[in-house]
Amino acid sequence: MLPLKEQFKSFQGSLPALTASEVEKYEEYFSVLRSWNEKMALVSKKSIDLSFANHFCDSLFISDFGKKFLQGNQVCDLGSGAGFPGLVFAIRNPEIHIRLYEKLLKKQTFLGAVVGQLKLENVEVTGSMPEEKHGGLILARAVMPPPELFQFLSTRMSEGAVLIVNIGSQAEEPTPPKRFKKLEEVRYTLPLDCGSRRAIAYQFVSRGT
Repeated sequence: MLPLKEQFKSFQGSLPALTASEVEKYEEYFSVLRSWNEKMALVSKKSIDLSFANHFCDSLFISDFGKKFLQGNQVCDLGSGAGFPGLVFAIRNPEIHIRLYEKLLKKQTFLGAVVGQLKLENVEVTGSMPEEKHGGLILARAVMPPPELFQFLSTRMSEGAVLIVNIGSQAEEPTPPKRFKKLEEVRYTLPLDCGSRRAIAYQFVSRGT
């Protein structure tokens, strides 16, 4: 398997523009992930081998799409897991504060280790998302099925907040509750024959809208 930075170089024409320092941080992040994954299975073995496409590139597309709907400096990643897309968003946007919600302690510990090693001062790692109103931008990649996700967030999003949902390109588009208004979507193809995906932006609106 080629080093991550070499894979980014090979596919640079089909990916968002990256700086050299950004790629170095992704390489360092992947090094920590690969080491920890041998001990606690943060992602599957097959998934780790295709991390460049399935995790890093996917997170890049989601991050850039989500940033279009940024409101102020409020961003959170729901069910951050191994840090995708939250840590990629943080590395790509060091000026923006992001909160990573992850209920599993072992994954919280891993996320904290990456944040510490990469000196990501714009990242806060915490536990489960509390039932309180969240504004700004919410990233939710492969956390739970969309119907469950909409229900979970219906009591946790404030008026005008935007949710980014990620699905396969051939998957049936979810039918959101009335309070989730579709704003826009983007389709993109991942390298290494890892398929195509969609990211959809929904805004939480008042019942009368």
